[in-house]
Amino acid sequence: MRKPTFSPTKLTTYLTCRIKFHWAYRTPYGKWLRRPNPAFAFGSNLHRALEFFHSAGGAEKLSPEEFHHALEQLWSHAGFETSEQSEAYKQTGLQLAHQYYQAQAEQPPETLVLFTERMLRRDMGRYVLMGRIDRLDEHPDGTLEIIDYKSGRADVTEEQVRNDLALHCYALLVQEHYPDSPLWIAIHALRPNKKVAVPVDAETLAEFREILDQLVAQILDEDWDVLNPQWIPECAGCEFLELCVRKLGLIRPNPL
Repeated sequence: MRKPTFSPTKLTTYLTCRIKFHWAYRTPYGKWLRRPNPAFAFGSNLHRALEFFHSAGGAEKLSPEEFHHALEQLWSHAGFETSEQSEAYKQTGLQLAHQYYQAQAEQPPETLVLFTERMLRRDMGRYVLMGRIDRLDEHPDGTLEIIDYKSGRADVTEEQVRNDLALHCYALLVQEHYPDSPLWIAIHALRPNKKVAVPVDAETLAEFREILDQLVAQILDEDWDVLNPQWIPECAGCEFLELCVRKLGLIRPNPL
């Protein structure tokens, strides 16, 4: 029997709202009701551009004009509501890409990029953990740094990195392939072009795995026949709101 798979996105969806998880991953509505998501599309386009940047040799091998042209060529309009919206996001993307290039050119990193945009999987016993890693760097001392790009954040702090569920999932995935390497996890906020990294030790990862195993067990053992939605702030922008109202009797709050 095929084991269930869990990604940081799936886990975050469940933690936000178990009923949204039900609609998104246990019914066909998850595919039928997908909406354009400009923020997600913007991030995906920037990820493709940065993947090209590093695979092409970075600022040492790539001119600013070549990087600019590459982003123009790689840009996809999928996920945007209109072509005008896509173009506006692209102009912002070009600015952020130029900013990223300049920082890399002025202070070339000492690290080696091992890979970018790679999907990893790990058998966790009852389930399979999977996730796409934006970038994995190796420092001269052998330390590995997992970097997660964020295209919408105006800032990033050490506390945010330490509490990031996705990064700890990625650390478990990397640990499987590089069991003897010290690990750091990092968020690179692209708008301020700021990266914050913190170490994550084996003890912390072991504790996180216990919590993760308990969370997945809770999901797998859920009684999905019982669905009693309660209004939460996230309901207002949820693509499944009408389903909850129509099929499950969710009551909208009275407007003020």
